[in-house]
Amino acid sequence: MDKAGFINKIKEAEKSRPDAKLPQFTKDDTTSFPAVDGSPKDAFVRNFLANHGNVIESAQALVEFLKDRGCKHGIADGKLADTFGLEKFFELDRDFDRSNPEVYDFGISRASMAIAESGAIVLKDRDTADRLATIAPWIHVAVVKESDIVPTISDALEKTVDCPYAIYVAGPSKTTDVEGVLVEGVHGPGCQVCLIVK
Repeated sequence: MDKAGFINKIKEAEKSRPDAKLPQFTKDDTTSFPAVDGSPKDAFVRNFLANHGNVIESAQALVEFLKDRGCKHGIADGKLADTFGLEKFFELDRDFDRSNPEVYDFGISRASMAIAESGAIVLKDRDTADRLATIAPWIHVAVVKESDIVPTISDALEKTVDCPYAIYVAGPSKTTDVEGVLVEGVHGPGCQVCLIVK
């Protein structure tokens, strides 16, 4: 059977099914209330840390964090307005060198928002000059304004309907094999940091 025949067979089968309405859910039905306990910032920090992320709240603490991990060279996404003085301590590029991605010890970019309920950050393409700056370096620092921390996943989904591409990042990249061995940093950063700014 060719592709067109396969699709036509599915369409015919669909015609025989009665119209089924999807169940209606309210925000209260889908929100994990223990996860959103406290202020949005407190809930986000608690849940992001539970996802093995790192939370930093000052430029000085960020510099120390990166130095402690031996960082020397980073990429600051072109759409990030403030580099927090990192260029004083590290070699800092503003355009991602695709011919040599391994040169970057860390990347720093703007997060569009953070989600208290899931402890995730949201990266929208329109707020980022080059997606590789967020996934290629071992350490990724997402900068989020405290006022951009939304309480629930539902709130975040409502704010991403107008965006053709967005990713939700809840801590470092992880995968588990059949034996249950968890490995971090396989498909993206091995260390995910969130710098919360006022």
